[in-house]
Amino acid sequence: MQPATVSFLVACALIQALPTQGAFTPARLRSGPVPPLPALVTGGGQVALELTVNPDGRVAAVTPLVTTPPFTDFMVRAVRDWQFQPAELETEAERGAPASARSRQRVASKVLAVGVFRQPTLVGPTIGETPKGVTPPSGEMAFPVSISTPPYPVTARDPGVVLVEVRIDLDGRVGDAAALTAAPPFDALAVQAARESEFRPARVRGRPVMTLAYIVFGFAEPIGPGD
Repeated sequence: MQPATVSFLVACALIQALPTQGAFTPARLRSGPVPPLPALVTGGGQVALELTVNPDGRVAAVTPLVTTPPFTDFMVRAVRDWQFQPAELETEAERGAPASARSRQRVASKVLAVGVFRQPTLVGPTIGETPKGVTPPSGEMAFPVSISTPPYPVTARDPGVVLVEVRIDLDGRVGDAAALTAAPPFDALAVQAARESEFRPARVRGRPVMTLAYIVFGFAEPIGPGD
């Protein structure tokens, strides 16, 4: 199964539109590649990346927060080419001016990208490196407290990769989730795992805000006992 590419039209087809949030509107993914699964992996792992998105929507920097070789390199190469609708922040009106004088401007922001890669076995431990935290996350970006690993569907015959967009509410819970790439039969399991995840909420100007994050779920083809 070849990795898909996120499109703006797919992103617009989310099951629920973003609610009005007031002063801050988070960056939203418009297009970009989905990382492929590394060949011949013997284990699973997780990756967490902090993306710095410029006011023009381009990824200016990628900072690894949690790493697991060899998945980290595949994730970093993919997200460098992601394009976003940039974040917007409401500016303060000048003293004495009416509230309607406020305007919105595009601003740089932090975006969380996470990779969750299943081990290539259905049960039991596998050989492989464990995830390692390497850099503390920024406070203005949401960060996972717990992320569920979806099971491998019994109807699948090939590996697959699913990219899920999650809306993280002020309390850190996932308010909504939708698959941005089609990779049946993995989509539903990936979305369900995303919904069950919990996050530390993002904070802008010292206050928690609703934000968006992106989770890549990788399903390696299981290796049988005789393989």
